[in-house]
Amino acid sequence: MAVCAVAALRGRNEERLAAGGLLAGWALTMVAYRYQGHQVEWGILLIDVALLALLAWIALRSERYWPIFAAGFHLLAVVTHLARSADPSVTGWAYITAEIIWGYLLAFAIGYGAWTAPRYAQAGDPAPAGATRR
Repeated sequence: MAVCAVAALRGRNEERLAAGGLLAGWALTMVAYRYQGHQVEWGILLIDVALLALLAWIALRSERYWPIFAAGFHLLAVVTHLARSADPSVTGWAYITAEIIWGYLLAFAIGYGAWTAPRYAQAGDPAPAGATRR
């Protein structure tokens, strides 16, 4: 919630969009959460794939580097779901712990982007909207 508040107050459009996606994903995960790590969370996997698509889209269009890290951390969360489905011997504790760690790193990346957004806004954007990094 704190990251979303920072993104709303200090962030630009891409930070707000990423934080909104994170908040929507969190809310939908609360609805879809069922198995408490005993099985693969297929509903949460679908939510995570949708958030990964949003973060990848932001990363491809952004001039900054934080969206690459955010998308990368969330890709690791999606791969953790797939690893659990490929190897059922992965314990529920390891599965849920890994998901929590990737979630905190994702939130940190969005928070960093939102916190430093005013500095980049003051520097001016010499590149046109939609331009890639040079």
